[in-house]
Amino acid sequence: MCIVPESANARMNLSLDPSLSEPRHVTAEALALAGWYEAQSAVRHLWGIRNSQRLRVIIAIEPAPDNDDVYPLWLANSAAWTRDLRLRVGRQVQLELIHESLSDGIEIDADDVVIAVQFWRDATLTPPNEAL
Repeated sequence: MCIVPESANARMNLSLDPSLSEPRHVTAEALALAGWYEAQSAVRHLWGIRNSQRLRVIIAIEPAPDNDDVYPLWLANSAAWTRDLRLRVGRQVQLELIHESLSDGIEIDADDVVIAVQFWRDATLTPPNEAL
């Protein structure tokens, strides 16, 4: 996992390169997130980050074919996606959208645990176990 401390405080920056933030253990929540990711063809990347209070699910979605706009799809689906995720994992979920081209990384707390990273739809990235 590649986590870069931002300063002496408890906030850190998780790399947007999913191959650098692979979780160490597979959990029931991770399997539920993998199933949800598989069912959502518009979701390009998914990070599941858990702490004692919540489960953050951060996604990057495919932009519209005619431009780089992801917001219409987000606005149309985010409430239903959040409900579906909550049912699958059995706890409160905070669903977040990240626009990869506009971001340097994902801010996380020191006690956050990366439980899921899904990115097999992105042909520009190769999972470490599939690299030559």
